[in-house]
Amino acid sequence: TYGDSILAAAGGTNVLADRTRYPEVTLDEVAELRPEAILLPDEPYRFKEDHIPEFAGIAPTAVVDGKLLWWYGPRMPEAIRELRRIVGKLAA
Repeated sequence: TYGDSILAAAGGTNVLADRTRYPEVTLDEVAELRPEAILLPDEPYRFKEDHIPEFAGIAPTAVVDGKLLWWYGPRMPEAIRELRRIVGKLAA
């Protein structure tokens, strides 16, 4: 997907890349994949800061602007820079 491609360009790896588009997974499934960080986009599902504690026990977690992952176009360079910054911050 575009989201997978933009994340890869920012230096990240989508641990769900082998799944269908927009997969629904349980917290246990996420934990089994052992992600280094979790990005919760605010669209298409409206993740909020309130959701972070659910995932924080699995890996460092941040809510991100869904437009960074799902809207292609002239914002792509900005999206890559911002995602790179977020992924770097979570990995630190």
